[in-house]
Amino acid sequence: MSQNVETTLVGWAGFLSSHDPDRFLSLFTDDCVYEDVALGVVNRGKQELRTFIAGIFSAFPDFHIDLKSQFVAGHWATMEWAMSGTHEGGLPGMPATHKRFMVRGASVAELSGAGIRRISDYWDLATFLKQTGLMAST
Repeated sequence: MSQNVETTLVGWAGFLSSHDPDRFLSLFTDDCVYEDVALGVVNRGKQELRTFIAGIFSAFPDFHIDLKSQFVAGHWATMEWAMSGTHEGGLPGMPATHKRFMVRGASVAELSGAGIRRISDYWDLATFLKQTGLMAST
């Protein structure tokens, strides 16, 4: 893995965890696509992505990504991670519960010389809903 790509992937997790939207957005191309599959949200371009990330930081003021592993092949990368935080602010259809969560997930990214062109995050929404009390555990 080249140092530049590794720095980008580590930066993706680090800048999210440090709540630094400008540095986070600097990793992406201007025409980026950021998809959160679990939430059914597709952000096109840096402005939509900035709005989405601001909502995440507001809902989860202690939001953190722990990057577990990454793999790069050509212009594709995958990352395995765990996200955690406390649900302090509402999201559409999900009022704040003030409960902590920790959910494992993975991302698939398309890279270009200018940064991350596209990324899709996959994580278990049901686990999040159960841990935050928004869905009954069985």
